[in-house]
Amino acid sequence: MADVLVVDDDPDIRGMLAFILEDEGHAVRVAADGEAGLRALEHYAPDCMVVDVMMPGLDGFGMLRARRQQGLAPRSRVLILTCRTNERDYVRGWELGADEYLTKPFDPADVAAKVAELLVTAPEELSRRRVAELQKAELLDRLESAFSRR
Repeated sequence: MADVLVVDDDPDIRGMLAFILEDEGHAVRVAADGEAGLRALEHYAPDCMVVDVMMPGLDGFGMLRARRQQGLAPRSRVLILTCRTNERDYVRGWELGADEYLTKPFDPADVAAKVAELLVTAPEELSRRRVAELQKAELLDRLESAFSRR
């Protein structure tokens, strides 16, 4: 089906994600942190990446930033999977090229379904979604600012 790179510092989560994605027919590689994830991207461009944000050393946001700066795997879809739920984290993810954002704890079936959806969605549609999410976040930020001034 597809090549998927899972980047997460928790070995149990990496193992579970690898298991469920392989069960869906995907070829899965794993990396324990952002630096290992970048090294993997230097050797191959996966069809999709599942990236945690909070990792020691180079975190997921740093990995996505470096990926963009180095031009690594520009066509790979990106699913952020993290426990960070702050609106600013969502915005940062969208700005760095995330195509989807799921929070932990998660249902493994939801991750498999999101990966499957990302793989069949046209890049143009993913780009439109990202722009819409950024516009929505900007609007919410302006509304919050307006109400906080009162």
